[in-house]
Amino acid sequence: MTRYECLELLAARISDQLVVTSQSGQRIEWSHLSKHEGNLLIGMMGCAVGVGMGLALALPHRKVIVLDSDGSILLSLFNLTTIGNLQPKNLLVYVFDNGVYSGSRISYPTATSGNTDLAAMAKGAGIKNAMTIKEIEHFKKDGLTALERNELGFFICKVEESLLHREIPRPTTDLAENKYTFVRYLERTEKKTIPFIGRG
Repeated sequence: MTRYECLELLAARISDQLVVTSQSGQRIEWSHLSKHEGNLLIGMMGCAVGVGMGLALALPHRKVIVLDSDGSILLSLFNLTTIGNLQPKNLLVYVFDNGVYSGSRISYPTATSGNTDLAAMAKGAGIKNAMTIKEIEHFKKDGLTALERNELGFFICKVEESLLHREIPRPTTDLAENKYTFVRYLERTEKKTIPFIGRG
């Protein structure tokens, strides 16, 4: 199972959901597959789950999807306990776990290539619907059908290491432009003005 084929299936199911990606390959692949204005592409590791959780709590009527990596989750394990206690029912987290820091040029192994089990850690933090997915049919059955349910989901998707993201052209917009596009999309769809100060 590859991350790209999972993202391809997921992209076909996106309508008005909000999607937050972390740094690394999934950000590049997702921005290539999905031009949805509700995509928030974050350029730092370890931040996507926290941002997604904040959006889910602020907008409980909207489905919020986080696309993360094993490396990013390992940098911010404290988010698991917060999610486990707050239980936002509209939040889905997909962690694409390839066991390496493939965003770097050296593909150094992460802890999940050894004994670390992120799904077990998530369950221990109180996230009951945490599971490990290893096959694409399992992803279709459990990962995609979670989009239709009103419950917190945390899916560790064990994927092959792929360097496809290095071959995909980078987005023609930068992360600052993406942020403003996302905010304007929220304003339009929520019919509210979001007060923030830009660089104008």
